[in-house]
Amino acid sequence: MTILVLGGSGQLASHLKGLLPHATFWGRDQFDLRNPSGLAAAIERAQPELVINSAAYTAVDKAEVEREAAWSVNAEAPAMAARAAASLDIPLVHVSTDYVFDGNKQGEYSVRDACNPLGVYGNTKLAGEVAVRVLAPKSWILRTSWVFSEFGANFVKTIIRLANERDELRVVADQFGRPTYAGDLARLIARIALGPATAVSVPYGTYHAVGGAVTSWHGFAEVIVQTALRSGLLSREPVVRAISTSEYPTAARRPLNSSLEPSSELFSATEVGFDWVEGLRASVKGYPRG
Repeated sequence: MTILVLGGSGQLASHLKGLLPHATFWGRDQFDLRNPSGLAAAIERAQPELVINSAAYTAVDKAEVEREAAWSVNAEAPAMAARAAASLDIPLVHVSTDYVFDGNKQGEYSVRDACNPLGVYGNTKLAGEVAVRVLAPKSWILRTSWVFSEFGANFVKTIIRLANERDELRVVADQFGRPTYAGDLARLIARIALGPATAVSVPYGTYHAVGGAVTSWHGFAEVIVQTALRSGLLSREPVVRAISTSEYPTAARRPLNSSLEPSSELFSATEVGFDWVEGLRASVKGYPRG
């Protein structure tokens, strides 16, 4: 099967390269999604049998200013990919986010809950979802959250860096969600992509690709620090102090509760499990020591 992956150097794409070695990856050098007008035609010329969109504009705060760039990458590019997938009559895997919800629900969000994004990032990701859902009948939309890995920039790397520099870390404790190891998400996508060859059959639709326990950013940071200490990445243990969202103002509003309800049918079909604590251990193994 010929697979085209949009995204070449992000956390997810970096993991997919190890799982789909024969796939073609389009990073910015191959196609700049900030100018997606010719993307559909380019995909049609490439003639893949499946497209995976792992690319996204993920700078939540910068998106409030760089609205056009966020819209191009998160909304227009998925729409172009969906048009091409429909034209070629091939499947499309599209990755979305927990930030399509406003965080006001008590309890976990199901795939049936109404979306109501709080900021530009969430709105552009929702627009991308809608485009894929409408334009590409053969599509899987996978919402995930709080992605981290040993690749790229992410919350885990930031906490470890700050823990080596400071005696105290102040981390928001009233925003809740499920961290996701990009390696787990990549394995899930690979199982879906290679489904016909591995007897995996996942119906097209929207799913929540998350797992493990719900936590806060503060709780996540505490586990990161303890894991880094055991792995020899920290020479001392800083205090991880809990603060409120109001004590850490940002350009973009974040949902206080972005806890997604895992789609059990997705994991039972693929036989892939998500465990962010184990993923965290895996992600720190390759970090430089000293």
